[in-house]
Amino acid sequence: MYEPRDEISLRELYLVFRSGLVAIVLAAVLAGAAAFLYLSSRPEVYQATATVQVNVPVPETANEEAAWLLPPAGLGMNSYRALANRPSVLADALGVPAGDTTALREGVRRLELEAIDTAAQARGQLTVTHTANAATADEAAAVANRWSASSAQAAVGAMVQTVNSNAEASNRELALREADLQAASAAWTEFSQDDNRGVLTSLLNAQQQIQRDALLRSAELENLIVTTRARRDMLQAVLDSRTGASSQSLASQLNAMVASGVLDEATAAQLERSLSQLPASVTAGSADLMLLVSRTQLETLTSDLAGFVAEQELITRKMGEADQQITELRSELAAVNQSAERLEQVLLRARTAYDSVAELAPLIRLQQGFIGNSAKVVVEAVPPLEAKPRNRLTITLAAAVVAGLLATLFVFLRAAVREPSPPAERMGFNSRQYEIDRTSGG
Repeated sequence: MYEPRDEISLRELYLVFRSGLVAIVLAAVLAGAAAFLYLSSRPEVYQATATVQVNVPVPETANEEAAWLLPPAGLGMNSYRALANRPSVLADALGVPAGDTTALREGVRRLELEAIDTAAQARGQLTVTHTANAATADEAAAVANRWSASSAQAAVGAMVQTVNSNAEASNRELALREADLQAASAAWTEFSQDDNRGVLTSLLNAQQQIQRDALLRSAELENLIVTTRARRDMLQAVLDSRTGASSQSLASQLNAMVASGVLDEATAAQLERSLSQLPASVTAGSADLMLLVSRTQLETLTSDLAGFVAEQELITRKMGEADQQITELRSELAAVNQSAERLEQVLLRARTAYDSVAELAPLIRLQQGFIGNSAKVVVEAVPPLEAKPRNRLTITLAAAVVAGLLATLFVFLRAAVREPSPPAERMGFNSRQYEIDRTSGG
């Protein structure tokens, strides 16, 4: 028995590769020949390309809210691809019935879509190439042109439907906000007809003026009451200290006072007229003129004092009533102002909401005018001058290389799973060493 060796030398690898070299070369040659014959047997394919550009101008507005509410009308590549691969669009491009599913499946393999310049395009813009492969140059150009035209028409129809839906939604929203605005305007008009804030303000100002005047008069009356009371008390003290009798008549006493300079003639004349109005019982006899005048003044001061006190009580009562009316007027005016402010806020919000939607209407109409020419064929396909390159040499070499690698792998795997040979015996003969294979005897 012998044990297999784990180490593999380069010589053994070379021997394995050399033993399978014929198979490797034969596999590479056969694969390359088969690829070359297959490519040579295939018919020539012509390729034509048409370009469609989707460009939806976005209306500009200074109102940021209206700009955000304005819905976009452009198409993305995925949406455009879905439209271009519709059965109706493919049927128009390939010239087959829309219900022929088999023909559509076979034809769609010859069509390709690709978006170009996607990084440099703005919002709502898209540039797509429509490539068609056919057996003849004219057919390839015709299919590419029909496909691009049908796709552009489908894209326009989809965007028109989107813009029309947005216009209908905008009109409905505008009608709702207009109704809210009319309701708020009607409520404000009704309030304005019954608005009595001017009257309440005038009444409040009048009551406040009355209150100010009453305060001033009350202060004046307080001074008059104090002064009059002091004079009355002084006259009362004077009366209490006099006897009240005189040996002369009142006229003589008056003349004597004028002659002595105590009274001037004007004051004496006024006093004489006052004495003439007194009853005869008062002026008769030997009454003291000064005592009589003092009593008259005392009565006058007492009467004035009573009048001042009564007027002060009346003013105090009026001030209380004015305070109550001012409080009531202020409360009523505050309630009216609160109602007016609430209605103004409602009207302002309704008007702002209506204006924001109303500004969308001309923008959407502008979009509807633009949308008809938003997608069009900008570059039509022309019949190609040469067929699509087959790359027979490159594909043949690639097939040969791949087949050779696979054959090499097969050769090495076969050598790895083969039963190992017993080791050779070494022996000497004529001073030389030889290896004897026990199996073959060599």
